[in-house]
Formats: sequence, C-alpha cells, structure tokens
Amino acid sequence: MSDQYREGGLDIKAKEGFVLRNIVDEYILMPVGDNIAEFKGTILLNEVSALIWEKLQNPVSKEDLLQAVLDEFEVERSVAAADLDDLLTTLSEYGVLEDD
Repeated sequence: MSDQYREGGLDIKAKEGFVLRNIVDEYILMPVGDNIAEFKGTILLNEVSALIWEKLQNPVSKEDLLQAVLDEFEVERSVAAADLDDLLTTLSEYGVLEDD
C-alpha cells in the first residue's frame, strides 16, 4: 500500500468491477464483468470491512474512513487505525483499489 495512504495524503477508492453481497450475514466481495476472468475468486469481509468497502465506492481519505469506523463501532482509535491500515494493505495487495 502506498505510504501516502498510510499518512492520509491521498484519497482512496475501490476499483470498479467488484460488488459487495451480503449472503446469510456474510459479506462477500465478488468480481463482475471482465474482472471475473482476472480475479478468479472472492474476498470474505466482516461487518467493519464491509462498511469500509461501501465508503470506498467514492474517493475518501483514510481519516474519513477511520472516523466512519469510530462513529459506527465501539473501538479504540489506535486499534481501529491499525486494523484500517491492515485492511487497506490487504485490499491493495488484492488489486481492488485504484492505483495511485
């Protein structure tokens, strides 16, 4: 993940071609269209990650993502910030975030 994401310097956005589905209380990120052949799989998200994915449908700062988590869930800021960094790194590694 870009260090600028970590520092909050760039807005972050999900790549098009992925949809979030809630199936029996499980959140599944699935490729659609041309991404089906390229991605070959799905990503299982928890409730917090699903909220973040929804926010990523539009360009958003890391700070705004963190605040959305803090507003919705009872969690310490430091824990939420570390978990957000981990999630953004993972999503970046999977290639589902827009490139810098």
